[in-house]
Amino acid sequence: MNQKNILKTLLVTAVALTFICSFMPYSEAHILIIGDSNSDIPQSYSEALSIANFLKSKGYSVVELYKDNATTKNILKGMYGADAIIYAGHGGFETGNYNMNGGSATAPFALVGSNDFIWGIGNQMREGWNGQLFTAPVKQNIPVILLQACFSTGWVDDKQVSNPISTIYNFAKMFRGAGANYYATAWDGAGLDLVEKFFNGAKNFSQANKQSAYENIVKSNIYKNTAVWRNNNGYSAFVGNWLGQFPTVMQTTPYNDTAAEAWYDGDRSKNPFQSDLIVSEVTAPAKGYSGSKISVSNTISNIVNETSSSFYVNYYLKKSLTSTNIYIGQSFIESLDGLASKHQITKLQLPIKINSGSYYILASADADQTVPETNENNNYKISSSKISVHTSYRDLIITEISANLKGLRTLIVSNTIKNTGILSTKSFYVHYYIKKKNSTKNTYVGGYHYSGLGSGAIKHKKITITLPKGIKASDYYVAAYVDAHKTVTESNETNNYLAGNIKVYKS
Repeated sequence: MNQKNILKTLLVTAVALTFICSFMPYSEAHILIIGDSNSDIPQSYSEALSIANFLKSKGYSVVELYKDNATTKNILKGMYGADAIIYAGHGGFETGNYNMNGGSATAPFALVGSNDFIWGIGNQMREGWNGQLFTAPVKQNIPVILLQACFSTGWVDDKQVSNPISTIYNFAKMFRGAGANYYATAWDGAGLDLVEKFFNGAKNFSQANKQSAYENIVKSNIYKNTAVWRNNNGYSAFVGNWLGQFPTVMQTTPYNDTAAEAWYDGDRSKNPFQSDLIVSEVTAPAKGYSGSKISVSNTISNIVNETSSSFYVNYYLKKSLTSTNIYIGQSFIESLDGLASKHQITKLQLPIKINSGSYYILASADADQTVPETNENNNYKISSSKISVHTSYRDLIITEISANLKGLRTLIVSNTIKNTGILSTKSFYVHYYIKKKNSTKNTYVGGYHYSGLGSGAIKHKKITITLPKGIKASDYYVAAYVDAHKTVTESNETNNYLAGNIKVYKS
């Protein structure tokens, strides 16, 4: 048998809307498995059944929908609050949106129920041709695994569509819109292999993918600001969070048929299992300097009892409440449990080119809107106080200088150089002079090269200088001028000089 087995697509031309009365089984643990809903692909039924049996052997109770029992109603009710979804069967498309011969495939795409279709319309779903749009009623960050479904990996039978990346992106959106992780494969047996990897040491999708016996996805393609993972001519695809996991038995929750029925018969427009992220606190530090780092304290809270998927927190400066946002960095939160909070202290970089002044700090949770939420309009907060931003600077000074005369002409000069600024300097020279008392004239006697000084750094140095002949040291001061060649741009160029006494010891 060929190692890959890509199922035939189901042409959506004329489908009898025949509703089959069937019993929706009750399960104490909520893993949904759908297989061979069109009753024409025995291998999809076999693979779905083998995965179900494996999970049950590990202690899971599984909602199983096969053949005629896999109606769109039963599939959607089974999705309600699902901890994982595994679908083995056809992928559907609208007539005219694909030429069946490797041409361009155009959304929408669909899961196939035994009596109708579940269409992906953007980030949402639609049951049948004229149903209402709704977000998939699943928890965030759950695995959704599609097996051998046409279009789901960019293939139809043995033909690769001409636009596989956009096809995968559009197929995944119906699940990604609810925050689920989308993994699809056309390899026969790869579904069970993937699930087994989670029980053999793989902690997340990333590790399971690397351990795959069929295909390790290593290439990503950015489409509409989304990473679509698929190798060139590959038969597996991933869209989502690689850190996503397969639920343990203890993490699964009971299937509630009454609640699922109420949702199905009611307003499906809201996902009842979405989290809601807010910034409950953000504090601006008192001051900062352009080009330097600051520490911002903030707290992110999830005010709904549903765990979120991963997200970024973005930070901005704002001159006023209505002014333009100035981006200064971000932090990453892997996930946030329901009704939980996470306190952060984040190192952020102030822009090098920014006007001095006072700024608010704005923190925005899920700034990229990758987490579907019950309320998308409450994700940010502005600090109550402002940070005073100053222009960064360098400033070299000499904090002390003195000298001891050794013998008649050897001068041991002791001096300390400090960078009082907040930016490091490049290399510079210090020139040394002697100056006759009651005179302004400096006589150059030597120099020393410094490799540079960091912010607030201090360098103490002793320099040996040979005095010119005829100099009587007791009549002179010793002096130094830091950055004598003016190679360092400083905030104050008038404080680089200092003079000190020469100590002469008599025998």
